[in-house]
Amino acid sequence: MAKATTKKAKALAERGTFKPQENTEYPDPYSVLTYAAVRPYVSKSAASVAVWGDTLPSLVPPAFAVRYQELRDELDANMRNNVYKEAQRVAASLCKALDVMDEAARSAGHLPPVIDGHLVEHGDSTYAFIASGSVREVRTAHPTWLVYHLNDVAAVLAGTFAQTMAKVANAFPDAKITKYTPATSLEDDIDL
Repeated sequence: MAKATTKKAKALAERGTFKPQENTEYPDPYSVLTYAAVRPYVSKSAASVAVWGDTLPSLVPPAFAVRYQELRDELDANMRNNVYKEAQRVAASLCKALDVMDEAARSAGHLPPVIDGHLVEHGDSTYAFIASGSVREVRTAHPTWLVYHLNDVAAVLAGTFAQTMAKVANAFPDAKITKYTPATSLEDDIDL
């Protein structure tokens, strides 16, 4: 009985505390200054992905793509260490790099992929949510993307999240889904 009591006492003592080492792979949460330093790049990157998906680095000279990846790695290291002044400098360089790569790709005759939908980067993946048209054609043209029709997305949300997310949305109007770990895989097992 003593062990149960000490576990309960420990749980009560730790109630309401957040342990970043247990809830994230990063050692500490980002500081507000680090978040503010990278916010312009995050916005510009999302806008670039909405236009190009993940195709832009493959449409520019290799030196551009390599330098862009080097800057992303440097930004990641600065963010992990909460070195906000360096993060701000690197984020500004990344914003310029996106503009240079966009211009280089267009002047080389490349155009952004045309889909009737929306492209989103989440984690290391690019998602294409198709409003109309052939999902198969988009999957074939862009094998690195995770492509879903909006009807499929609505079906998953309705079946999986409907009641839970309604409660969350009512309690926290600005809430966003940042991670979901399903009990079963949502990926298609069909070899197209």
